[in-house]
Amino acid sequence: MKILICYFSGTGNTKRVVDKYVEAFKSHGHEVDTFRVENRNFNYNLEDYDKIGLAYPIHAFNAPAIIFDFIKKLPKLKEEKPLFIIKTSGEPLRLNNISSIKPMSILKKKNLRLTNEYHYCMPYNIIFRHTDSMAYKMWETAQKLIPIDAQEILDRKEVKLKKFPFARPLAFVFRIEHWGGRFNGKRYKVRDNCVHCNACVNICPTHNITVENGEFHFGKNCIMCMRCAFLCKQNAIKIGLFEKWKVNGPYTFQKPEKEEEDKHKKYCKKSYQKYFNRAEEKINKANSLINKENQIDEKFDEQTVKNVEN
Repeated sequence: MKILICYFSGTGNTKRVVDKYVEAFKSHGHEVDTFRVENRNFNYNLEDYDKIGLAYPIHAFNAPAIIFDFIKKLPKLKEEKPLFIIKTSGEPLRLNNISSIKPMSILKKKNLRLTNEYHYCMPYNIIFRHTDSMAYKMWETAQKLIPIDAQEILDRKEVKLKKFPFARPLAFVFRIEHWGGRFNGKRYKVRDNCVHCNACVNICPTHNITVENGEFHFGKNCIMCMRCAFLCKQNAIKIGLFEKWKVNGPYTFQKPEKEEEDKHKKYCKKSYQKYFNRAEEKINKANSLINKENQIDEKFDEQTVKNVEN
């Protein structure tokens, strides 16, 4: 089976998840290609693939603007093909489920049919910084879930996230972030502690940052992915109206030796508990089935040996 996953990852969370999916699919002997949407030059023939995947971080309960630009340009397939969607965000609110509504209305016209949809909690790159303990827990949970979810896709077991009434108009309202990102992006500034390494210029997915005569200029194509501010080693970029929400520096995803104080432990507390509880239930159920299958295989092998001996 040939699988193509097209993805956008602002600061690396979605890429981590996609890489784990690639590992899971390849472990079953399938061929997997990936395409970074920001590369723009899409030269893959969708007709050559058995399954198509789309992965992105959720921006204001929607897919990022760069994802919309990409899927609108996709050609219409001759025959219908199955599509799976992978999403990441910093909180497990059910409201995040609406992020695929508009993309699917576009992709359906391209003859891509949604069969599977998954959402993984990964640490924030804006709003506030999750503790290292929470980041570790999120990633550990995702790593255990992904092989199970990948198997569901391969087994053609359809899984979709539940939507709710008035989801479509809500998604439409929140897509103001696409315009707001461009508006706010022009208000980014660089602090005096900038060392002019130009890393932000080189990593911006929309080429929105330029330098003229040593001065940085931020254009009108910002998609609020936070890559420039989050990965700046000098913490030198101010993100306009959202400066108080800025998060700087990548997560290690390692289990910390000491527990840190969690200043946001009450934030979406019940939602996080439900997310991790459901994940644990799914993981335990999958492990239980694997153990039963192994026991059956062992009994079969023992019986085979006895039959040969007799």
